[in-house]
Amino acid sequence: MEASADVVVLTALPVEFRAVLHLLRDQSTLVHPQGTSFVKGTLPGLAGTVAVARIGAGNLTSASIAERVRQWLRPHALLFVGVAGGLKPEAQLGDVVVSTKIYHLHSGKEAPEGFHARPVPGAVSHRLEQTAGIALCSESWRKWVPDEVRATWREGGPRVHFQPIAAGEVVLNSSDAPLRDQIAFHYGDALAIEMESAGVARVADLAEDLRILTLRGISDHADANKGEADASGSQHRASAHAAAALAALACELLPDTAGSGGSSLSVDSTGAMGEASAPEAEWVRALMAFDDMGRGDFRHSLLTDMGRTLGLPRAFMAAESPMARDHVREIVRRMNAYRDPPAARRALYSALEYARPDDGALEGLSRLLP
Repeated sequence: MEASADVVVLTALPVEFRAVLHLLRDQSTLVHPQGTSFVKGTLPGLAGTVAVARIGAGNLTSASIAERVRQWLRPHALLFVGVAGGLKPEAQLGDVVVSTKIYHLHSGKEAPEGFHARPVPGAVSHRLEQTAGIALCSESWRKWVPDEVRATWREGGPRVHFQPIAAGEVVLNSSDAPLRDQIAFHYGDALAIEMESAGVARVADLAEDLRILTLRGISDHADANKGEADASGSQHRASAHAAAALAALACELLPDTAGSGGSSLSVDSTGAMGEASAPEAEWVRALMAFDDMGRGDFRHSLLTDMGRTLGLPRAFMAAESPMARDHVREIVRRMNAYRDPPAARRALYSALEYARPDDGALEGLSRLLP
């Protein structure tokens, strides 16, 4: 049987690799003819497969493996997941950074008057970045973090940032090194620094069929205190947070177990959702009859309550749309595609019954239940 995986995750360090492995079920091993080993598995509650490899540090290695993965496993998405150094005070230890751009630091010209950057294209997938925005817009992604890591949180736990990431060929352990000044001058909006994403981004630039994104947990501040931070277990915690963000993103990319959709990658190239079938249309009309259904925060609260009722480690996921009716229609579709549609319908009704017990629309919705 030909090797394949829906989502491929690359990591550099053993601690990053272990954080992803901790989430996978039904594990098996895939070995490329040239020796690169992947562990392939599934995430609880999701169909589709995730394959993860530990490839070591460096942009040259990551570029080589990314091209190998593109041709061999043909994934819908290639993600680099791991740790990074924070470059600004707002990047606190444990926070997660989702790449909006990738900067390759060591491309430029050294002249008598100083370094002149010659940026190499390093765009991430707009579709993946937008999907991550949906997956990580609420705190439900934190449910994927192991309990022992959550027990270490202070002041509300990790936050998620969507900002550029810089990738170079050296470990930055100084707040006053010339490289730090170069980054501030040429790439002032970069929030984190690491050593692999530029290689993966370059492969994606040269290929039309590879979507990439980087998810990094902040494990140090790229200064002289890096050793002390690492010794405190910061890499383990940051890796767990990045892996949790990966799992939440996968909930948007992969369908529910035994479901038939819900993957944002399965939406057609125009982004159109299409019209609902007659039964779905009845549900949409019944749900839109609730006074607060036009509010995004209200719908997100319902999805969180549905996930809790169904025993999911996250909110019930439904790709958001700028129009409330389109979002509701997608909720109904995901509900009908869930592995136990009646249970999903009851969970939605229970969430509304709790949130709006006096709303007259509740009676209309009850007529649609078995």
